[in-house]
Amino acid sequence: MRSLLLALAFSVAAGPLVGQRLAKPLPHWEPSLQSAAPAPKTPTPDYRWEGLAVGGTIVGILGAVLGNGLCGLDDSAVKPNCLGATIEGFVVGAVVGGVTGGLLGSAIHKPPPPPE
Repeated sequence: MRSLLLALAFSVAAGPLVGQRLAKPLPHWEPSLQSAAPAPKTPTPDYRWEGLAVGGTIVGILGAVLGNGLCGLDDSAVKPNCLGATIEGFVVGAVVGGVTGGLLGSAIHKPPPPPE
């Protein structure tokens, strides 16, 4: 009974607890819009398409040669038809070389055209 009276006395005398106070409101910020539509940015010319073509062609031909060569290493007495392996090697090589050439070409910027 004594502890109940002590708790009641402290709750009346203490008032609102610190944890029950309202926090300060967060600052409010709104961006200022200068225009509704941004100005179109002209892309910087680079060599991505040239890199795609050169890389795809060179690595594709190397993949075709590798696919044909590995197909001919069969141990059977009958020479297999290696057309499928050659085409598959070309396609895989062209994809790998084209993506790599395109990425490398996009990192190299073209010089500006000469003034006329």
